[in-house]
Amino acid sequence: MTSTKPIAVVIGVGPGLGAALAKRFAVGGYSVGLIARKESSLQPVQKELEQLGHTALSVTADAGNVSSLQNAFNTIRTKLGNDPEVLLYNASGFAYKSILDLKPEELQNSLNISVVGALVASQEVLPSMVKNGKGTILFTGATASLRGSAKFAGFAAAKFALRALAQSMARELGPQGIHVAHIIIDGEINTPSQVQRQPDRNIEAFLNSDAIAETYWQLHTQPRSTWTQELDLRPSVEKF
Repeated sequence: MTSTKPIAVVIGVGPGLGAALAKRFAVGGYSVGLIARKESSLQPVQKELEQLGHTALSVTADAGNVSSLQNAFNTIRTKLGNDPEVLLYNASGFAYKSILDLKPEELQNSLNISVVGALVASQEVLPSMVKNGKGTILFTGATASLRGSAKFAGFAAAKFALRALAQSMARELGPQGIHVAHIIIDGEINTPSQVQRQPDRNIEAFLNSDAIAETYWQLHTQPRSTWTQELDLRPSVEKF
């Protein structure tokens, strides 16, 4: 399955943004490594990409488990035959509970998935990026990256930390030719489950996953003289 195309890895693949990111970068000329916890999240995306003539490799892994994520990257490098040039980190550990009920292990799990996983994934791709003097790492943030709303402490603490990681990485790695950016998704994405749960909601009140993916692609292709470190996206009707 060795590919001659450059490789992009999407972590946190599902029917919404993860799938849209995989498709956009495949259309842009990349072989795509797909990582998610469940095979059922991966196979529909891989099948669609292959039907369109693209190269995709699905690997199950837990973004919150260091060795699981490292093994996934080893598989991608071995089977696709090269080091990734693009990392799209879309995994999140979600916790919605009163601060009185939030268990330490639930906060730790959220931090492991959102932050430790992002660090591990970055360390898997950075040696080759630094060597080659180029690469793109894009992190998916959320409204919780900017404010900790009531009962969102477990989620916001992790998203705040991811934002800090992205800022530090961008300052260190930008001069070495590696573009690191953090994208704040301020609103709900039009995943099938979200739309089904809110059938009376105007579709324009959701962020469109394909439109988000197009923004990620634009960040990836930015000239080095005008790199964005952080970008926020929301529907026109979203309050902020």
